[in-house]
Amino acid sequence: MKPNSEIKRESFKLAFNRKWFWRIMFVMLFVGFVNQFATSFVKYVYQKLEVQTWMDFVGAKAAALQSGMDYAVPSRAVAMQMNYSTAFLVFIALIFGGIALFGGASIVLKAAKEDDNRWCRDSLGGFARPLGVAALGFLLAVKVVLWSLLLIVPGVIATYRYSQCWNIKVENPDWSAAKCLAESAKMMKGHKMQRFMLDLHFVVMMLVLFLLMLVGLNVGGVVMAFLYMVAMCGLMMLGTWMSVARAVFYKALKELK
Repeated sequence: MKPNSEIKRESFKLAFNRKWFWRIMFVMLFVGFVNQFATSFVKYVYQKLEVQTWMDFVGAKAAALQSGMDYAVPSRAVAMQMNYSTAFLVFIALIFGGIALFGGASIVLKAAKEDDNRWCRDSLGGFARPLGVAALGFLLAVKVVLWSLLLIVPGVIATYRYSQCWNIKVENPDWSAAKCLAESAKMMKGHKMQRFMLDLHFVVMMLVLFLLMLVGLNVGGVVMAFLYMVAMCGLMMLGTWMSVARAVFYKALKELK
């Protein structure tokens, strides 16, 4: 297995190659926008039709309790309506969130392999299999949440155990969600700590940039604007590098077979 130092060097060259950097930015922004637009549109329609979800109810209840006011307990009919509206909103979020995660995994994997073939079309492949990506996102969330109930550490371990599932789905779009997760668990056996240390390198650098942003907010004026801009640009570039490094890590795992 390649050491993390080599993975970081290789991914740095790929992430900041002009061609791949802008391709990654385009795909990430596009699928992210579509995901945000879809969920926001459903919420907008709910608001216009005065349809409530359980999230709305919990938010209103918390606000009422904080201000010392009473809140109305929903009737059985209203609770049933909130069940349906919440389920539909979650379903839309799973579909378009899955499409976004599939697209992000696809484009950085293309960059890691330096594969120019159909990079844009393949990155939008989640639109062709919305139920498949939604199922993977749902099953992944269920597994991580259930492990997290046993305390934080098991949840973190589960996150890394299944961390390759989206890369596997990209390369094997016809595989079921359960098979992608099982293959990820198999691939990550004995490599979870290395992947954790790779992520830790980027998390530390992100924390430095966040501190820089906080310093700028406290200083104010032109200095604040400059430091904020530097931090935001740094976070964007660091996020790109981190995503490509994860894809290079996956490619290195595949080479072990």
